[in-house]
Amino acid sequence: MAGKLPGYGGDVEAIRTSVDVLHQVADDALPLIIDAVSDVDVSRITIADGSVSVPGIRQAAPKLAKANGIIADANGKLQSIDGVTLGALQRQLKPAQEKFVTLAETSDTLSRGVQLLPSMLGLDDPNTTRTYLVLAQNNAEVRTTGGIAGAFGLVTVKGGKVEMHDFISTSEFGSFDQPVVPLQPDEHDIFGDGLGEFMQDTNFTPDFSRTGQIAKAMWEAKRGGTIDGVISMDPVFLQRVLSVAGPVTVDGGNGMSVTLDGSNTAQFLLNEVYFALPNNTDTFFGHAAKASFDKILHSSSANPTELVKQVISSAKGGHLYVWSAREDEQKLLDGTLVGGTLVTKESGGYMGAKAPRQVIGVYYNDAMASKMDWYLNRSVEDKLVQTYPNGRERHEITIRMKNTLSAGDVAGLPDYIIGNLENGAVKGNIQFVNYLYVPAGGAVPEYAAGPNGDKGDDYAIHDGLTVVAKQVSLAPGESYEIKATVYTAPGSMNGRTVVRQTPLAR
Repeated sequence: MAGKLPGYGGDVEAIRTSVDVLHQVADDALPLIIDAVSDVDVSRITIADGSVSVPGIRQAAPKLAKANGIIADANGKLQSIDGVTLGALQRQLKPAQEKFVTLAETSDTLSRGVQLLPSMLGLDDPNTTRTYLVLAQNNAEVRTTGGIAGAFGLVTVKGGKVEMHDFISTSEFGSFDQPVVPLQPDEHDIFGDGLGEFMQDTNFTPDFSRTGQIAKAMWEAKRGGTIDGVISMDPVFLQRVLSVAGPVTVDGGNGMSVTLDGSNTAQFLLNEVYFALPNNTDTFFGHAAKASFDKILHSSSANPTELVKQVISSAKGGHLYVWSAREDEQKLLDGTLVGGTLVTKESGGYMGAKAPRQVIGVYYNDAMASKMDWYLNRSVEDKLVQTYPNGRERHEITIRMKNTLSAGDVAGLPDYIIGNLENGAVKGNIQFVNYLYVPAGGAVPEYAAGPNGDKGDDYAIHDGLTVVAKQVSLAPGESYEIKATVYTAPGSMNGRTVVRQTPLAR
């Protein structure tokens, strides 16, 4: 009866639903989470002699999965509340909804993680060997998910025992005369055939699940065998894990060795190596990736809690991506930061909202085969201007870019850094393509680039998402801005729109 009071029915129903949700989580989900946490103690995770041990993870997985289902259901109920008229209740409800989404996201991540690890580490089937292709990305030549695959190698896993094999360079691997897999028309139009012909260009696309599929096909076509998944990491990730595992010394050739640690790895691999080892950069990059990986696997003194923190931090920043060729595992990776998949209209409602998660994408691809992107300073400002009654949001996006190289330093740059000067490129300039991806179901009615407010060079659709592409060339010291108005989809969750961008090199 109370829910039908004239003028206040929505308010009474909101209170009733909120109380029910709290009881549902406290009585049904929380005990399961407490029980699962007692099963898995992060401090008991060990990585020694190449073996990874995660005690209690199998016991925790079904408990966290059940708790996650309860929390997701409760979150859906809380987010569906509408018709609230009392100002005081509105002010209390919105922050509660936002905090509940955070709880649901955390629960979802934990649940997926404990389900994935045992199978991907081979703990569920200790008699079967898993083979993963590792892409060592070089952010100095930027790609949407970080940088070109400067080197790549295999990791084999059997019953938790991990073995890192030698890396090879892109020149050793070679290329294809035509795409190794059929490209979708939108992929061809936006990124060209190189996406399917060169291993170093497989991440032209910001959809890492697609990168994984193409990289797998390339490796199997050239080298044979079966790839069970693809892992991407960059020097920022290596630096963070070395800050925990300790330094490594890498052979640079000609009697020279380099020590990489938690403070210098990114800068050396992305810039200094081209001055110190101009004729051996590709080989050194592969040696450094393997040595760093081996250090992690064989460092018994590394603090497991700190190591987990650095891995999570790297995934959040886009410095670590994982794709699985196994459908059940990839379903768990889809929609996560470490999965790096595009969120499309087909992704379904997000955490109780009617629309998919709203992601504004800002990505980059180098346009002159250079290593100049170390000098590119870039940032994204996202300002939520207005939220409409139907859940649609209006965002003002400002993308700032600057070539931090001084004109006086151009003459001293190695040719490897300068890149390809054909087609009108200028020595010392940084030339790249910027891509603005609009959220699923959203729109970009206003777009202005540079001092003259230029429009985008190309407007396209990628997997149902609107994309605006703009080629930019920055002289030493030059800055550039792109301003855009972006609308999210109706029914999206207030305050949960995120910006995903090409990971920063430093």
